[in-house]
Parts: sequence; C-alpha cells; structure tokens
Amino acid sequence: MQHLFSQRVELLLLLGMAFFWTITYILVIYKSYQDRTSGMPTAAICANITWEFLFSFILPFDPLQQIITVIWFFLDCIILLQCLYYSKKQNPGFPAKAVIFSLMAIALLLHYGIAQEFHDLEGKYSAFGINLMMSILFIRMLMIKNFQGQSISIAYFKMIGTLCISVLCYSQYPHSLLLTMLYILIFIVDVVYIVLITHKSANLIYKPNKIIAK
Repeated sequence: MQHLFSQRVELLLLLGMAFFWTITYILVIYKSYQDRTSGMPTAAICANITWEFLFSFILPFDPLQQIITVIWFFLDCIILLQCLYYSKKQNPGFPAKAVIFSLMAIALLLHYGIAQEFHDLEGKYSAFGINLMMSILFIRMLMIKNFQGQSISIAYFKMIGTLCISVLCYSQYPHSLLLTMLYILIFIVDVVYIVLITHKSANLIYKPNKIIAK
C-alpha cells in the first residue's frame, strides 16, 4: 500500500512519538514519587505493560520500534511497582497484587488474541484501544484524585506523542475506518483532559489570591 508521507517524515513522526511518550512516562514516575500515589490508572498500567511485553519479547515487528518498546516496558515496570507500593500504603486491606496480576493476565491474552484474529502483528488496534481507555481513565482519575499523580505537562506530552503516532498510522493505513475513529476520539478526549486539568489548575491559583484579597 502506498504511504501518504515519505519515509523521512514517517521516521520523524516515530521519533517524535518515542520522545514525547518517553517523557510522559518519566513525568508520571516523578509525579507519582512526589505525590506518593500511582500516577497512572491501574487498568491502563496492566494493559500497557502487557502490550509492551508482548511486542518487545514475543512478537517484535520492527528493530527500532522494539528498542522504543523495550524502553517503555522498563519504565512501565517502575510505574507498576509504584502502583503496587502506594496501593498497599493507601488501601492495606485491598488485594492489589491479586487484582493487578489478574488484569495483566487477561490483558496479555486479549492483546495476543487481537493480534492473531485481526492479523495485526504490529499491535496497532490494541495500542490505540489502550490509548483511548487511558485517556478516559485519566479524566476519571482527575475527578477522583484532583492533581494527585497528575500534571499539565503529562497531559500535553501524552497528547503530542499520541498525535505523532496517529498521523504516522494514518499515513500507513489511510483507509482504516476503525483506526481513524480511534485517532479522532483519542485526540478529543485528550483535549478535554487538558481543558479540565488547566481549569482546575487555574482555580487553585485563583482561589488563594481571592482569599488573600479579601
């Protein structure tokens, strides 16, 4: 199939995606440590880390992408350990390990099943499905935990990284209706998340000043 963009443009988009998502993971790790809480929704961690494991070590499809995915896998291992540690601290009676490892087993089987059923050995369908789920869960987490484990920087880097890979995949699969719908939905939800987190941030800055003015 003829790609819409040149190989050079596609490489730049791939590197852009790798850079912005790697920074997103690092920021999530830092904010989690700073706030002593998990900076990524549990379901998103389980789906993410199992996708990276599958397409790093079992079904690798491209040498450069494999390097990127392996880096993400080890960063996600840190995020997973933070989730387990802080979940134990915050909810001592909750069986976090059993729930998380059960979710990971389910996610790994689903990723493998989707890859085989749809002949998708690049994992693109499950990857964008995870991304949409993650974007929605970040909004839910913001509603529940406010700024705990989250920041405007994370929101922007995630959106830009996802936009890079969305444009890249559109270049490679311009006729896929499902993928196009996923690109658009993820972008809309990411914009909503940025608007919400920016609004909350502005309120936090405004309210103390209002109190002082009185």
